[in-house]
Amino acid sequence: MAYTESFYQGQFTPFDSEYSPAHQMRFADLGTSQDARTADQVKETSKHLNTGIRTFEVAAHSPEVFEAMPKDQLKEINRLAKLTGSEATIHAPMVDPVGIVQDRWDETAQKSAERQLWNAVEKSHDLNPSGNTVVTFHASTAQLPPAEMKIKDGKKIEIKSLLFIGPQNKINQIKQEVRFFPTKEGKKPEGFNPVEELERENKEAWIQQLNSLNYYAEIGERGVAEANKLMKYHKGETINEIKQNWPKVKDTPEMQKLIQAGQVATPEMIEKALSHGGIYLRDSYRNLKNLYDMAYKNCSEEERGKLNDYATDLKPYLKDFEDIDKKPEKLSDFSKMIERGLKVLEPMRPKLFQPLREFAVKKSADTVSNLALKSYNKFGNTAPIISVENHPAGQSLLTTGEDLKDVVEAARNQFVEKAVKEGKLSAGEAKDQAKKLIGATWDVGHINMLRRFGFEKKDIIEETEKVAPFVKHVHLSDNFGFEHTELPMGMGNVPLKEIMGKLGKEGFKGKQIVEALSWWQHFSDQGRQHAIVPTLQNISSPIYGMQNAPYWNQAMSGQMDGGYMGSPMAYLPEKHFSTYGTGFGSLPQELGGQIPGTQSRFSGTPNA
Repeated sequence: MAYTESFYQGQFTPFDSEYSPAHQMRFADLGTSQDARTADQVKETSKHLNTGIRTFEVAAHSPEVFEAMPKDQLKEINRLAKLTGSEATIHAPMVDPVGIVQDRWDETAQKSAERQLWNAVEKSHDLNPSGNTVVTFHASTAQLPPAEMKIKDGKKIEIKSLLFIGPQNKINQIKQEVRFFPTKEGKKPEGFNPVEELERENKEAWIQQLNSLNYYAEIGERGVAEANKLMKYHKGETINEIKQNWPKVKDTPEMQKLIQAGQVATPEMIEKALSHGGIYLRDSYRNLKNLYDMAYKNCSEEERGKLNDYATDLKPYLKDFEDIDKKPEKLSDFSKMIERGLKVLEPMRPKLFQPLREFAVKKSADTVSNLALKSYNKFGNTAPIISVENHPAGQSLLTTGEDLKDVVEAARNQFVEKAVKEGKLSAGEAKDQAKKLIGATWDVGHINMLRRFGFEKKDIIEETEKVAPFVKHVHLSDNFGFEHTELPMGMGNVPLKEIMGKLGKEGFKGKQIVEALSWWQHFSDQGRQHAIVPTLQNISSPIYGMQNAPYWNQAMSGQMDGGYMGSPMAYLPEKHFSTYGTGFGSLPQELGGQIPGTQSRFSGTPNA
């Protein structure tokens, strides 16, 4: 009859760390991220599966590496996963779903990013055609400061700078600065308020645009008025009629007298005045059209109604105004309609500039919802799950728990709106699919980098609370809050126990991927030691997955009594050797055999 016999007493010293057995993570719940620097992910998969893990993440962060990954490899990875009972997730390349290019937003860049990320969605489905593979995108990867640069000093949180985007999609920044000019109440200016600063920017920019329009219109009106004054002494109402009559009257004594007195101008002089005025009026007309469009997109409904009324009155003149060069006699009407348009626009205060965070959330959600809907339409119930990740804090636009929450909520809402509009799903069905297919990947190491801006452990936990209801996937890496070092868990100060507690009272149910690529590169014994080993050790994972079982940290540190690294004399009694047919008992004394009439050499009893 088969039975087991315990060789070890199981006595150990508890692991003294905040990653104590009070927060245990089982080996079965953990996965690992593969080396993102190589397109040979089949080789990486084999290496990772050899550790016995059941979850792994295919990673190719660089777009060029991702493109180099043969499609057949995905089928082979799927085959290996089936053979080993494992599951694969995928990390899409670092492509910005917002569409930011350097210092501006570009619609073409956003559409290009969407096409690139769609390639990742399709490959995710190839990775597991019968299931919902989790594919992770970053909410933003633009190489810009945070949309709102927040610094914590003690208990006080201040916004030091604010990024905003203008009418030409150009990105600018408002930085904190001390102001000295008194307010309209005569008081000393208060501290930096980004909302008020942005309102001031909007107001000043709009007034500047109006001043430019007014300047050109005023000069144009003067030129037209001067031309009309010169035309009074001529027969004919238009410049063309005056030019036709001029040869008949220019040599008469009466006309010569008026010309010498400076009371009558030649047709050439009148044309010059009209041309001068027309040039400025045409410039003001172009400005008027641009300002009308800006105001219409960014004003209230009441103001939009006034703009519509103006457009209705302007409509009969549009044909003449577009051909104003050929109809100089219409310049007076042209000038009057521009002046009226200026009066309509002047009291308005459209928001020409908007906070970049609001804009980025909307655009990132737009890309994610488009991909999720396209995926559902093509793959149905086996569509991949799009999980939006927080970028390292402080290194891009959208990096906090609140940022991620807003992107996911906006993407789900847009998904429902688009699906219902297409007529593919009812509102209820669309909401269910949106909740299933769009979520968040919470990177505990990335959010910990808030510490470099003065934030504390409790702030990091609060950010987790904000995004917790949307989290479908977790990335595990540690650091000290300053650099994106990607250490195994337990080597830095990421509050893992508290974070995981916020993600689920009974434990997080999604996949947890160890991302320790930086450590692996520098300290993994030339790549032979896997990053999951120190992670298991540092988080006190039980070796056998059983309650009261020894922990990895005890085995790795030699704290577990009876280990082969300890002294063998107290734990290798002769009974065990004789039972299992081996040992030193039958050897000659010269070779270390037992001395007759005495206790075993391994019993601890001195020889007589």
